[in-house]
Amino acid sequence: MAIPMQQKVRRVQAAQRMEAAHNPEGAIKLYRELIAQDPNDPGLHYHLAHTLVGMLEFDAAMQAVRNAIRLKDTIPDFFALQAIIYRASNRLDDARAAAERGVALDPNNISSLEILGDIYHVRGDIEEGLALMQPLYDKGCANPQFLVVYAQLLSAGDKSEEARAVLERAVAQPDISGRAASWAHLHLGSVAEKLKDYETAWKHIVIGNQHRGTVFNPQHHDAAITDTMTVWSKDRLARLPRAKGKKSEQLVFIVGMPRSGTSLVEQIIASHPDVYGGGELNFVNNAARDLVVPTLKEPTVLARVEAITQSTIDRAAQKTQKLITAPAPRAKRFSDKLPQNFLYLGVIQLLFPEARVIQCIRDPRDVCLSCHTKLFGGANSQPFSGDLTHLGRYFRAHERLMDHWHRTLDLPIFKAYYEQGVQDIEKYARDLIDFLGLEWNDACLRFWETKRDVITASTDQVRRPTYTSSIGRWRKFTDHLGPLFESLQLGPDDPWPRESPRT
Repeated sequence: MAIPMQQKVRRVQAAQRMEAAHNPEGAIKLYRELIAQDPNDPGLHYHLAHTLVGMLEFDAAMQAVRNAIRLKDTIPDFFALQAIIYRASNRLDDARAAAERGVALDPNNISSLEILGDIYHVRGDIEEGLALMQPLYDKGCANPQFLVVYAQLLSAGDKSEEARAVLERAVAQPDISGRAASWAHLHLGSVAEKLKDYETAWKHIVIGNQHRGTVFNPQHHDAAITDTMTVWSKDRLARLPRAKGKKSEQLVFIVGMPRSGTSLVEQIIASHPDVYGGGELNFVNNAARDLVVPTLKEPTVLARVEAITQSTIDRAAQKTQKLITAPAPRAKRFSDKLPQNFLYLGVIQLLFPEARVIQCIRDPRDVCLSCHTKLFGGANSQPFSGDLTHLGRYFRAHERLMDHWHRTLDLPIFKAYYEQGVQDIEKYARDLIDFLGLEWNDACLRFWETKRDVITASTDQVRRPTYTSSIGRWRKFTDHLGPLFESLQLGPDDPWPRESPRT
């Protein structure tokens, strides 16, 4: 029986308030309850999909938006959201097709134009993207997210002054707030920095982070890292079963802090004909959740880990590797560059005992500043990035856990120093390929020519040769970074690296 319209509207509004109050789980539960009562309302499926995207639950979100489209296939926003999900899943051809369908339904649909313009940006089709978006811009479009994408295309086309004017129009909108405001101000900060107007850049970086809307508790995170180190001790790892499959040598996990050079490393190795660069994948995270999240029967992570059996780990490894390598199952090496996989290296050792790990390392002052100036995907993604003190705490926790893995794991871990890479790209690339057990190929030195989709904040950087201007970027903003220096316990006069890099 259909829900009375007024009641439905009130409950949808309640779900939206939950999401705004950082309770997406509650919103998802409420949407699903509404759908159970009224399964033929396409709007409910759309709202559910939108919330699931914020939780990075892309498979469930895709199913929900497909349900919305099945019920009503004339709504451009449904196809725009489908395109966003495809984009997040590294399926850019499908994303483009969905966005183009939205534009076909309504050539002025802002959501469809925005995601299609973003796809052109990711793929380096800058002039095509500008031609797509300029007519609506010329009509006076004031949507901040549309304007940011248009400005990104201008900036990528070396039109920074024009990009600045577009972004100033975006941040001047009287109703701009939340993530839209964060995105616009952070991009304006980036363009101002590019134009060497550092004080204006920092002003907008501060405002952008004030609007970020993320939630992070450094004390809880520190405790979680300590718990991880306790659970995944060397003795316990030695006792636990490891998957018997003989194909895990195929897998390469590129880990580290966000903005530490993971995209550069993957672009270099993916330029080798025997390597497929898979991008940032969530399959290890999902496998870890299935293996170690507490249940009624095993109410702690430790209890779940102790209960892992040989058959359990074999099934999980087979399923997860199949999911990871689906785009290129026959590749000799297949990389997953989700930086946060550093949290799950204990699970990775059980699942894929022959895998290789590349740890990307970069001056933490540059890493943290770069995180502070980027808005990552998802409702609460990289939540530590909005506060300089939190950034320093998170970085130190990351270092602490990586030191633990080096002491306890059998997996080979290669330390890839970003600064060394941009200063001597040939040695860097040769060392990486040697670590993968492959013969050298000169294409790895021309990595910027490799045609592949890089759907991260490093989209523009991997399309050009290495450059050293990113080293010491933090020095432009030294006067503003006191809380970061204190939290990192690494001041402006301290050398980097704190330990000698490989020779």
